[in-house]
Amino acid sequence: MKRRNVLAALGSLSAGGALTVGSGAFTSVSADRAVTVDVVGDADAFLRLAPCDGSSNGDYVANASEGAMAIDLADGDSNVAGSGVNPEAHSVFHNVFEICNQGTQPVCVDFAVDVPSIPGPVPDRYGFEEGDPAVVFYRADNPDDTVNVDDLDTDRSGAFPLDVGDCQCVGFEVRAFGFESGADLFGDTDLEIRAQASANCGSEDAPPGLIPPEQLRLDTGGELNWQETYWQVVSGPGTDGPGTEDTSYRAKVVDDPPNDWDTSSPEASWVDPFGTGGLDSDPADAEDPYVYELAFSVPATFDLVMEEYGSDNPVTFLLDGTEIGSSPDGEDAYNPLKDNISSQQIEAGNHTLRAEVINEPQSGTSVTGNPTGLLVAARLEPPQEPN
Repeated sequence: MKRRNVLAALGSLSAGGALTVGSGAFTSVSADRAVTVDVVGDADAFLRLAPCDGSSNGDYVANASEGAMAIDLADGDSNVAGSGVNPEAHSVFHNVFEICNQGTQPVCVDFAVDVPSIPGPVPDRYGFEEGDPAVVFYRADNPDDTVNVDDLDTDRSGAFPLDVGDCQCVGFEVRAFGFESGADLFGDTDLEIRAQASANCGSEDAPPGLIPPEQLRLDTGGELNWQETYWQVVSGPGTDGPGTEDTSYRAKVVDDPPNDWDTSSPEASWVDPFGTGGLDSDPADAEDPYVYELAFSVPATFDLVMEEYGSDNPVTFLLDGTEIGSSPDGEDAYNPLKDNISSQQIEAGNHTLRAEVINEPQSGTSVTGNPTGLLVAARLEPPQEPN
């Protein structure tokens, strides 16, 4: 959890120091004024608070490099003129401060504060009324894209994702109707800011590192849950096979697999280059394999777990050009499915999982082809801690 103590008055908002954890990788981080270990300035923390880059309203932010970022609309900030906001007025401040992910994992960010209600009557021309929140936070320069500060939950849809290196500017409006001049809107209320690497922001379009683990699949026969990418056929033997035009295409799901193929996998489907379900006429060549590839990217470190696979005939798997295993002793792997490929740790970045399937000609017959197909059931999961 990333936490800041905030003291806010009508025109003054201040935040305490930041606690850094470990070497930069964090699942969650937290800080308040009582923390005295590894305190750094907000501008250098793994979850960075600073003036919104490129915004003139960033001048309202002070002391971010000194471990106590302040948003000062009163007379404490020498960068701006004026002293506080006007009573009986609606004041809007776009893009004031930014929250940046300077860690090594994508995170969901949320914050919460006890916002006072508007105590007095509001003119009819405004879209809010007495009893509504007196201060509203929103993203960037869009007051309609509000941040729900009622509770702190990085899994809810109102939280926002931050990939590694990304920032989110935050603005706010003050509805100062019914307050006396000099009134303290927040008193000693705490504003809590939380960054959580294991959350999913309650959104289907959250970044890959924030998606629930059960959705991080690399199976044949389906689209990756977090990226619009599929297993592709990139080459194959014979003039009638794939790869003859230097193009790749999506591997075709086999709707009616041959009886000999094991179909027990609950996650993956058999695919082939032709969509015909494994025919004796499939071109065969003992030297020229059918090559399938899955290109994908990850924003953080994961373990690639090869749960099980099947192939007709022998298959060799490569990850980023390096062989990681093959069907035992060059055997067929279509019944039963095999599970002899060890897990592989991958770093943030782009990766390619490759399967090279040899389709051996049938011996002792006049048939020139042989059925061919591939099944891969695989997933990504956070790396396992060493014992």
